[in-house]
Amino acid sequence: MKKIFYILLVILAGCSYSVYSGGYPHLDTIKINVFENTTVQYQLEDKVVEILASKFQSNGRLKIVTQNADCLIEGELIDYSNKIRDYGTQNIEEYEVRILFKIIFTDLKKNEIIWQNNALEIKESYSSSDPTSKFKTESAAQDEIINKLFKKIVNKSLEEW
Repeated sequence: MKKIFYILLVILAGCSYSVYSGGYPHLDTIKINVFENTTVQYQLEDKVVEILASKFQSNGRLKIVTQNADCLIEGELIDYSNKIRDYGTQNIEEYEVRILFKIIFTDLKKNEIIWQNNALEIKESYSSSDPTSKFKTESAAQDEIINKLFKKIVNKSLEEW
């Protein structure tokens, strides 16, 4: 019985993994440049940088700095839309916010682009009239899109599988 227990323990120990990659151990600091905004959404670029900075800070993997960074995020808001997604019997039931980004994540120590996407589209729906809707306002939908952007950046740049 002890032998089976030890075999299972060895197998389980071998199956553990971590979501933190060892692919870029030399990256400790990050700078997030102000995004260029070619949309009509005034100051959305400020909101993007603010939320990304907050997410990186709470994530703790990279320390945010303003100079001498190990890596850099640059971006552009290429397109923005807030369109009706669903009509109800008497009013609009649901909207869909869509933001098209250009993102570049650069390793400044090795002077190479780790990840780039010139047409990253992220969407989210909201409804102020539907009590089951996760998001009630356009602003809340924007926040969720930026949260998804953060996850996409981390998954595509820092987490190598």
